[in-house]
This record gives sequence, structure tokens and C-alpha cells, in this order.
Amino acid sequence: MLSVPILISCQKLVQTQVLPLAPQSWREQVHFGLSALAFRPLVSLNANARTVGGKRNTAEVKMTRLLHNVGLPEVLGKMVVSLGFVAPTSFVNVDHSDVNGLVALVCAVQTKAGRALPVFVATAYSGKLSARDDAPKRTKAMRLAYNKQKRMRKLSEQTICDLQAFHDLLGFWPRLVFDRGFGDGKLIRFLRRNKVSFYIRMRADSLAELAGGQAALRDLATGDEVVTVARCKLRVVRSKKRGRNKESWYILTSDTKRTPRQVIKTYYHRFEIEESFRDIKSILGLRRTKLMRPLSLAVLFWMVSLGILLLYLAGLKTYGKKLLHQMASVGLAKKRLSWFRYLYEMVEQALRQPFYEIIAGGV
Repeated sequence: MLSVPILISCQKLVQTQVLPLAPQSWREQVHFGLSALAFRPLVSLNANARTVGGKRNTAEVKMTRLLHNVGLPEVLGKMVVSLGFVAPTSFVNVDHSDVNGLVALVCAVQTKAGRALPVFVATAYSGKLSARDDAPKRTKAMRLAYNKQKRMRKLSEQTICDLQAFHDLLGFWPRLVFDRGFGDGKLIRFLRRNKVSFYIRMRADSLAELAGGQAALRDLATGDEVVTVARCKLRVVRSKKRGRNKESWYILTSDTKRTPRQVIKTYYHRFEIEESFRDIKSILGLRRTKLMRPLSLAVLFWMVSLGILLLYLAGLKTYGKKLLHQMASVGLAKKRLSWFRYLYEMVEQALRQPFYEIIAGGV
């Protein structure tokens, strides 16, 4: 049973590095949340609660209280930071993920191994909710909440507030990597003003100020130029069209030291966060959620993120990084598994093994 050491390692990490950071009165609740949500696929919130044990009503009430605990996201954030995945030199991907009417802004550390590690979550109502008169009641109610949210603060302003909260949680700025959609002037000026090392993919038709006037990024003379964007003097690095990359990337960055190739490679690993979103929604089942409140999604996403980090740490401590990635990559290229799927299936194997042994004993 190769997967048993993973469970033992996860248990030790929870007991020694996670639960001690929770207020005494919340430790049982945090333990319940990790047991119900962090290491098992989501069938439904109440179904997951019932599988942890206890009476049905008690389990469902526990889940409701967990998802309505206003102070819990901050505590879970401190737990994540205590695991030590983020340093000032870390490259952290930043992106939004829509979850059935809600949206999560997620910061995830690059691993250079196919999956980024989620280390920060902030949630809100999604702007992709239907505004049709014949929309379902749930959608209408959430659309009204979104409109109220929008009147209070625009998306770019909310992103800035969320990133500031990420900084405040860490106590420093890591290096941030963004996709297209984050090229807002206010955000760029905020990052520059705070001396953040950042990398943003811009659209080819985005305008930059040059000595001779304005020019679209696609029309820049070289693949590495200093320009003015959003009243900030920054560098634009252009990638070459190769293989499946049918269009160039235009990376706006405050980094003046790394080579163009290094800048492009840094952005290339941004795609790790999209793979992480895919795992979280498909393997862990978050696409099934029909939550109504950003707070509930925040608690759920923090719990899942904490589970991913603990699983990765357990894999490293049990096998080491090199061996772990080799084990997940055995076989033909088309059959390779991500380290996350590999470790997750090992946990599933360990949890189900006693049941299989009971069945086999009756054969």
C-alpha cells in the first residue's frame, strides 16, 4: 500500500502546522472542513459533510456554519502562508476562475511542474451572470447582488484591493504574472507605484508611447523595447512564433534584469494556474457547486487550496521532488499524469483499500 505514507504525512502536517494556527474554538470546525472538503471529491456540500460521520442533521448544520464563518478565510490564509510556499523571489500566477455565478481571484505559485499551487483566494459575484428577464431565480438574485457590488467598486479596483490583501497577508510582494485582461492602466500604475516585479501579457493592438508618438505593440521595431504604458516606463518583450504558438506574446514587465528568453519562460509557466483550475473543478468537483455567497466560495476554495498544498508537501516529504515527478511521468507521453492527480489517486487508493480487502475476503 504505497499510498499509506501519504496519509500519515498529511495527518502530521495537519496536526503540527495547520490546526495550531486556528483559534481554539474553531479547531474542530477547521478539522471538519479539511476532512469533508480538502481530500475528497465534492459530491455536494451536505453529502460530503455526511460522509465525515455523525448524524445527518448535525453534519449538515456543521457545513452551514463552516461556510458562513466570516473570520475563517483570514485564518485559513494564515495557515497557507505558514506552509512557506511563497517567498519574495517566487513567481505567482494571478487569474480569475468563474464558479457558477461567483468568481475567485486566485494567486498560485509556479512549480515548473505543470500545476501551480494556490496560496491566496478572494471571491466576488461574477459579471457573467445572465441579465435576462426569464433567467432562473438564483441567477436573478445573484445578478442583483453583482450590480450592487459593481456600483460600489469596479473590477480593476477590486483586483487592486485583493492584491493588496495578498501583500498584507504575506508582508511582502512576490513576482506577479498576469494574463491578458489584467492590462488595466490603474492596475499597472498600482503595481509600478508599489515597486512590484510583474509580467502582464498585453494585446497586440495595445498602444505604447514612444519618442516619435504612439504605436501598437505589434509595430514595435524590436522584440525587447522600453516604452511608456499607462504613464509608466516599462519594458515590452515579444515572443517568437514557434510550433503551436501561432501568435506572438507581448509581455509588459517592470523586470529590467532577466533576458527576453527568461521573461517569456516566466509567462509560459502562467498556464499552470489554468491546469490547477481544471483539476479543482473536474477532479475535486467544484464545478458542481451552486453557492449563493462569495464567503461560502471563499471558505470552500481556501479549504481545497490547503488540501492541495498539504498533499504536495506530503508527496515531497515522502518521495522527494525528483522522484515524485518521475513517478507521475512513467509511461508514454500521452499517458502522463500530473503530480496532483497522481498523489490524489494514491490517497483515494489508501482510503478505499480496506473496503476492497473486505470484499476480497468474501470471495
